[in-house]
Amino acid sequence: MTVQPSGGALDQFSGSELESIERAVIRAAREAGALVSRRFGGNLEVTNKGDKPGKDLVTDVDRESQQLIADIMAETCPDHMLLGEEDPPVQEPAAADWLWVVDPIDGTTNYVNSSAIHAVSVAAMYRGEPAAGAIWIPWPNADGYLLMHARKGHGCWIGDARVHVHEPSEMGEPIAGVLSARPGWLSRMFKVGKPLNGHFGEIRILGSACYEQFLVANGTMQFAITGFARIWDFAAAVLLVREAGGKVLALDSTRNFGEFHGWSDNYSNDSATYGRLRKWGGLLLTGNPTTVDFIAANLHPRRKGILGRIASLVGS
Repeated sequence: MTVQPSGGALDQFSGSELESIERAVIRAAREAGALVSRRFGGNLEVTNKGDKPGKDLVTDVDRESQQLIADIMAETCPDHMLLGEEDPPVQEPAAADWLWVVDPIDGTTNYVNSSAIHAVSVAAMYRGEPAAGAIWIPWPNADGYLLMHARKGHGCWIGDARVHVHEPSEMGEPIAGVLSARPGWLSRMFKVGKPLNGHFGEIRILGSACYEQFLVANGTMQFAITGFARIWDFAAAVLLVREAGGKVLALDSTRNFGEFHGWSDNYSNDSATYGRLRKWGGLLLTGNPTTVDFIAANLHPRRKGILGRIASLVGS
């Protein structure tokens, strides 16, 4: 299937075109998830992408999963290009209009240690705007997994069931006893306002950005502050959360949380765009709009030096 863009905006594509792309993305996430599941708990070839032992792990399954997704993309959407976590870091081809942004295993350290908290994420973006996305996670049901998917403007789904973010409290403050996610270092980066201090809900740190965002979109978690993480951690997730009725804020240049507009600014079909997307990192706040706005209003950035050090140290 080849899609010929009829204009510069995503909403100019026909519903059938976007639906076909969504089906391809769903297939890729499902088949990659099946591969990841088959190899779970078995013998893995584990190496480090960086120079710190035990950090930034990669396995042969990460690479096989990404290659499987790339093959499905080439078969179903031959004019699309893949940007994946396991691409060679020096590779910077000219960015195509359509990019599949892929995390073949998000939570590799969990996976290596036989933790079921990991995910496969696949998103199809048109000139920096997520158009369709899917996240696969292991789950103790008859299938052994859940697969969440969306295309812009058509809701967020698991199978035939539409999913929604968690309902907010009356004032928007996080609800006691309901799961939430935030980094343990948050108070080093922000001064927490009194209405929020000590009232974040039941905090869980999962070790997988995609898994966290999945739980936000289906209402298991009332909100998540996730990152600093890379484009492949968020490309599918921001679409899923929004289509589930949620709101996505990002830490901006003023060191406050503002509306996240994606990666479409200054998008060009050149290697600089590809490189910029690959190097992008961000901290996102997602959840029910009322809850997200309440949290953002009660997080006040500390001085820039602390922010910069944390941003450089927090893993992708």
